[in-house]
Amino acid sequence: MIRTIVLIILCVLPLNSILQCQGRPDLFDEAGVKGLPVFRYNIFRSLTKTENDFILNIHAEIPNERLQFRKKDSVYEASYTVASAVFRGDDTGGIPLFQKTEIRDISVAEYKQTQSPRSEYHHNFKFTAEPGEYTVVLTMRDENTKKKHIVKKQLEFPKSSDIVVSDIRMVFWTDDNDFENTYSDLINNVVEKENDFTGALFEMFTSKKITDFELRYRILNSSGTVVYDDKFEGKIKDRLQLQVLKIPLENLLAGNYRIEMDLIIGRKKFIRDTVFYLRWGDLSLNVSDIDSALEQMLYIAEYDSMKNVFKMPEEEKKVWFKDYWNGLETSLNLKSNSLMEEYFRRVAYANLHYSVPQKEGWKTDMGKVLCMMGDPDEIQSYPFAKNQKPYEVWIYYDLNVQYIFDYVGGEHRLRK
Repeated sequence: MIRTIVLIILCVLPLNSILQCQGRPDLFDEAGVKGLPVFRYNIFRSLTKTENDFILNIHAEIPNERLQFRKKDSVYEASYTVASAVFRGDDTGGIPLFQKTEIRDISVAEYKQTQSPRSEYHHNFKFTAEPGEYTVVLTMRDENTKKKHIVKKQLEFPKSSDIVVSDIRMVFWTDDNDFENTYSDLINNVVEKENDFTGALFEMFTSKKITDFELRYRILNSSGTVVYDDKFEGKIKDRLQLQVLKIPLENLLAGNYRIEMDLIIGRKKFIRDTVFYLRWGDLSLNVSDIDSALEQMLYIAEYDSMKNVFKMPEEEKKVWFKDYWNGLETSLNLKSNSLMEEYFRRVAYANLHYSVPQKEGWKTDMGKVLCMMGDPDEIQSYPFAKNQKPYEVWIYYDLNVQYIFDYVGGEHRLRK
């Protein structure tokens, strides 16, 4: 359905794009969103309250919009399974040291609730780990489609020491005077741009009663430019102390960021870092920033109709962006955000799989075809052969078209 609709949209464009559209969105597509998977999760090391031991934390949630709902009588129903397993070392073929599975059934009364970016449930698993190396396997399976997505992460737990520092994770809280009782972890480190601030939380343990520390942290944008830099000194007053780095958001544009922290306690230096994703709460997670999203729309919207939008302030760009997609989807009787989600899913996939030096994936020939035609029904790959360069064929059976890409100059280029 979406493939046909987008073809109608694009018929007004000149054929020199030759790059028209589709979509059979794969519920558990590997592309994710520049690091964001189709379900949200955190896997991190924290500390116990009484000892300098590590706890392995596994948090997961899946929003309603990523599940396949089926209507039964007057309600909509979905079901999924989330399973976590912890293995010693990198061998995941044996018996896990820890495993737990939870099944959730979701029932909602209205169709619009099935498209909610929110989650009905949060899954929290904890495992006390001895020193050593571990592999975490986290699996999410949609029971209506039988599709699943698997995440693997390796972590090392050091031997006990008189000074220990946990990993960093992003949090939000509602009361500065009662932080410990009002903070909550942000799953997948996704921060909503509408908030005034966010925070990076970590824990410090020391066997001494009072220990001085020095801390410096920087925030870098996706281009590697430092956009925030701060440092301060403090004291660890308890054996285990929570420390939060409060980060104002007013001067940060929506996008992807990295926090790098250097912490000196006594004569020991600890380096920690994490990535967080600053997003508008009412837009797709595939939209990392408005400027990039507007540029990526040039396949489906003429430049002359958009050139003034590029000059608008960020908030006005966001309003125009939402109105454009809402109007398009309303005129085509589509569910809210379905067309936008599918289009920017393709952009994210193209950037992940087809990028080449000096060119983002969505700008390559393969990326253009994917963005506008969607996932091919069949891909035929032909590697190096005598007197023949490698090439690949994408076939769209329901449209009776195919595209041939020759491997030239380090990338696949559309054959004329």
